[in-house]
Amino acid sequence: MMKAMWFPVLGILLAAGTLRAAGGKKMNVILVMADDISAREFPYYESTTWTGERRAKTPMMDRMIDGGGCFVETFWGSTICKPSRVQLMTGTYAYQNKYWDNKHIGSDCWNVYSGYESAPITLGRMSRDAGYANIWVSKNHIGAGGDVLSFGFNECVFDPAEPARHMGWNPFGTPNTNPYPIFRTANPEDWDHESFFWWPEIQLINHPDFPDEPFKFVKTEINDYAPDLEMEYIFDFMERSKASGNPFFVMHHPHLGHLARDCAIPGTPTVWPGTPEIEWKNGKYVRKEPKHIKNNDGTYERINITPAGLSYHVEYLDYHMWQYVEKLKEMGELENTVILFFADNGTQDNAGHFGKARITQQQGQQVPLMIYAPGVKSLRQGRLPVFADFTDMLPTLAELMGFEFPENYDRLDGKSLWPYLTGKSKKHRDYIYAMRIDAQMIRNDKVMKDGEGTWYDVNKRPGDYHSFTRLEDLPNGEYKNMLLAEKAKLEPELKKYALYDTDSEAPLPSPDADKDGIADWFEQKFGPLNPDEDPDGDGIDNFHEYIHGGDPRDPKLPTAAQLPHQVELTDAQGEYTGIEFQRLEELGPDYWFVIEGSADGRSWSTDGVMQQHTRRSLGNGMERIVARVAADRNKTSIAELRVTVKKPRKRQPRKFVNLLKKK
Repeated sequence: MMKAMWFPVLGILLAAGTLRAAGGKKMNVILVMADDISAREFPYYESTTWTGERRAKTPMMDRMIDGGGCFVETFWGSTICKPSRVQLMTGTYAYQNKYWDNKHIGSDCWNVYSGYESAPITLGRMSRDAGYANIWVSKNHIGAGGDVLSFGFNECVFDPAEPARHMGWNPFGTPNTNPYPIFRTANPEDWDHESFFWWPEIQLINHPDFPDEPFKFVKTEINDYAPDLEMEYIFDFMERSKASGNPFFVMHHPHLGHLARDCAIPGTPTVWPGTPEIEWKNGKYVRKEPKHIKNNDGTYERINITPAGLSYHVEYLDYHMWQYVEKLKEMGELENTVILFFADNGTQDNAGHFGKARITQQQGQQVPLMIYAPGVKSLRQGRLPVFADFTDMLPTLAELMGFEFPENYDRLDGKSLWPYLTGKSKKHRDYIYAMRIDAQMIRNDKVMKDGEGTWYDVNKRPGDYHSFTRLEDLPNGEYKNMLLAEKAKLEPELKKYALYDTDSEAPLPSPDADKDGIADWFEQKFGPLNPDEDPDGDGIDNFHEYIHGGDPRDPKLPTAAQLPHQVELTDAQGEYTGIEFQRLEELGPDYWFVIEGSADGRSWSTDGVMQQHTRRSLGNGMERIVARVAADRNKTSIAELRVTVKKPRKRQPRKFVNLLKKK
């Protein structure tokens, strides 16, 4: 019986070297995605409405737009967090990635159906394959523990940490408890308010300073502010990347914009907690040193900290933009860097009257998108009257980074925005799309359908970006007929996306009536099989013959290439120990595999073995898996790897929730 396999290092070293674009080195990319902030909150959108009485000021973003930057007038995410983040990572809509809502995300397999399972080329994997050093900072929210590394990022800085595995399954040895006190509530259900602003929980994943602690918790104090610490880690990463001669990709997902429990206020209300005070003076920001002083009654006095409010979060993001630009100037990299700024979904207005999760008009999905690239002289400037959505980000960055998708790659729903941004095309795409559960939204430059089924005339933008005229309210005539013709063009497009009620789960493996882990078709082909037996005497039991595409009657199959074998890999951030094998594509996420590591070939553990795997279809029903230790092999004691394949579990029944009333 062969339930686990390991092989010594074969000494295979893949070709190293940073890829170069024609005419010079590749441009660095910084992607900043704020949390729950609509486009209307940013002054440069010139909306007539915004959240709260106080309107934010963004002098740095205004300056960036006026001097080498632009912003897209209509940019859509999903209406809620997780679907937007998976769209960003994979370039796919929910009908492919199965992330329909924060709570309906595919299906319970060995592991929750992860975003990277639906699309083998993710934003992290693409940037790494393009020769970039990469890092993912702040909010995760679409993975757990070491699993997040399979999105393709080599380093992570998370706050709060998300180390726990689904249903308690934690094969990577990631710590589940932060040993340091942080500023958290006493309610264990406040998972998303677990100190990601003041006195934060910070976890470093695969930081080079801690090779023996791949999931390192950082000790913090009450006056530490997570957004400030994030910038420190990012700048350190940028400096290390430049010193190594590699272009860098920063994916920064700050929590700024998200509501949170504020433990310094009696009753810990859910608010936008105050930020350190900043002042724009003489063309630069000055930050005051914040301080919390605890009173005898347990309350806190705050010094140099703003009141609660979304506008202060928007302004602190503007401060971050200034910090990025100043740091890039200092490094001599400003002209060689592209900065993209946007948000994941609309504002959560704390009353449910606008923005996040709403499917009315474009309230939930319209977010800002600013692009700043002073070194790209062909970049369009100012307001861009064009529409785009989150699925466009992966192909856009791929083109920018010099990555070419395989010719037969059919997963992308988005289209590169780069030709339009650089003046090579006059139009971007025919329509954009958004959804939440069974509600679908679509628009082009003339008409829009919201999630409630209402169609609007969008030829003229209203001051608030939302109060468009309904088609049914227009007088009959040539103009209305033209819009109805546009509506008729878009309606058929929605049918291929409307799979929530019929195909919303992760793909199931082939039927297996006797539940032995071997598909019925395989046993029909070769006869009834005991999964633990090895009839051809090749050392591979029947279960693994099926897994790796072998033949239980032929000792030459599976081949050595199909079976797990150890390899050495390299990318812009180091050299890595990996294990490669082939398996049937039909297995999907239900047949999960665990990677264990060893320093001596005798003691095996998942501890410190951060599984980071990629999948590539071979076009013959098989796929190649490469799983690797995420830490540079020069900084880890792990020398050998082995893989164990888990048989499927019975999936949990799904409870469907529909937003729309059935007619």
